[in-house]
Amino acid sequence: MLFDNLTRMVTYERSHLWFVRSREDWNIILAIGHAAEQGEPIGFKQLTLLEVASPSTLTRKLKRLISDEVIRRVIPPHDGRMVTYSLTKSTTDAFRRYERLLRGLRW
Repeated sequence: MLFDNLTRMVTYERSHLWFVRSREDWNIILAIGHAAEQGEPIGFKQLTLLEVASPSTLTRKLKRLISDEVIRRVIPPHDGRMVTYSLTKSTTDAFRRYERLLRGLRW
């Protein structure tokens, strides 16, 4: 039962969460998603303070995740100098389906 469940999880991750290539990717995506759930925008500085990755790694990872359309840059209308990040709808949908899979597993 345990390894069957783990296999189902990994199979889903490989098929639908292909863009998560490292622990840093997980950390960045989770931090952005969590901030969105709290209704709080999150920017580079906040991600750095959460220590999701070193600043240089964070820059590189954000660039790739934006390029892969996993996250998007958001420039608030009230302050064009500030940049925040949010998950794309397709990314959020993929994680919602993953949550349903996890809830359906019997441990």
